[in-house]
Amino acid sequence: MKNRFKNVCLAVSTAAMLISSVVPSMAARKQFNIGTGFIGSSMHSLGTVLAKHMQQDLRMRVTAQPYVGPSGFIPLINAGELEMGLTSMAGMGTAYAGIGTEPNKDIRVAARLFAMPFAFISRRGAGIETISDLKGKKVVLNITAAPAVSTMAYAMLEAAGLNGDEVQPITVSGVGQGVEAVVEGNADAAPGSVSMAAVRKANATAGIRVLNLKKEGFEKNLINSSAPGLRAYLVNAGEHPGVETETRIFAMDMYLMVPKTLEDEDVVKILDVLHSKWGDMQNDYPGFKNFSTRDFVHFSQTVPYHKAAIDYYKSGAGSAVWDDAAEQRNQKLLDLWK
Repeated sequence: MKNRFKNVCLAVSTAAMLISSVVPSMAARKQFNIGTGFIGSSMHSLGTVLAKHMQQDLRMRVTAQPYVGPSGFIPLINAGELEMGLTSMAGMGTAYAGIGTEPNKDIRVAARLFAMPFAFISRRGAGIETISDLKGKKVVLNITAAPAVSTMAYAMLEAAGLNGDEVQPITVSGVGQGVEAVVEGNADAAPGSVSMAAVRKANATAGIRVLNLKKEGFEKNLINSSAPGLRAYLVNAGEHPGVETETRIFAMDMYLMVPKTLEDEDVVKILDVLHSKWGDMQNDYPGFKNFSTRDFVHFSQTVPYHKAAIDYYKSGAGSAVWDDAAEQRNQKLLDLWK
């Protein structure tokens, strides 16, 4: 009897140990975190919208986790420690290829979401109206936490026929700090998304102007710039703070990233929510207004798609089409690390 009691106790103890080792991993899968830019950035605003709808539909905790920039969370996605992240084609592409950083070979794409408008911003009344006017001025070009934005900043200069040697480059830690430098008079111009809260705040406190790209041959300059994929983008007067007349700025495609190791069923859940709630998300996030779920598969990809996302699009579960061109683009990116 005594031995039998010992055996029962041992079995119960062993079972408890097994359960304790399993429960944390099971609990961990009951929460999603989305890596975003700093609070006040367009990407953090978008992240909170995605988190809201995913939490409602999936009935699990979903949090938009702010970072100074993508360099803070992309390695976590690569390691499988963060379930999602929002960044540009340039940001994820340089991270995947290991340009200026350790290669992040295990990041993957779930969907291309929309094209974000970018521009140089200066103070209203500073006598700066076009990008060409920045020659000799103090310009935020180097953003340590967001190297992709730095790349775009140099490309925006190049589109106007300038280079980094023709301005006084300024280094800041994040995009928000660049906008603050303009407001405080420590910089004449800084790059950023014209839709982010930090720009609206700057316009309310100091008054800003979004600089116009007025340069013949800008199309060729952009094609040959340091940020292939950055394109010119026309915005109407009043469409964004600091836009007083029709203005040519820039646009960059933004993607939802996931780890290569994220379970297939979780990728499907994410894509299901994006498709079923897209109309509601368009109401909550104005940047989605002119974009469709049909563009979730996009030619601007710089990172391979997650296998479950590919299967999703191939099956017709979503509205985007996975065709031969998409397959070839994807394979070429996979071959980079064969």
